[in-house]
Amino acid sequence: MRSTFPLSPLLLSVTAAFALSGCVVATRMPGPVYYVDRAPPAAYSEVIVASPGPGYVWVSGYHSWTGREYYWNRGHWTLPARGYSTWNPGYWHRDNRGHYWVPGHWR
Repeated sequence: MRSTFPLSPLLLSVTAAFALSGCVVATRMPGPVYYVDRAPPAAYSEVIVASPGPGYVWVSGYHSWTGREYYWNRGHWTLPARGYSTWNPGYWHRDNRGHYWVPGHWR
């Protein structure tokens, strides 16, 4: 049976990049989980500058995986999404398949 959705060259190259980088992709709801075979570095100690105004919430920095290495995303001030007031930060979790990122979310 022929697929009605052929794989694009971009999708093939991204899949190959993850395979070569030691990263494993597993699916679970609500989306794919990307496993990395090495632990992220320790989080940087950031200086939290004064809030730019009332109602702003500090979102801490975190390491993300680029496919080859970890990259530090600096923390920043932001206004909460409507109806929310607290930012629950993301974190790296380790299980028997490796390390994967659990994204932060508003509460």
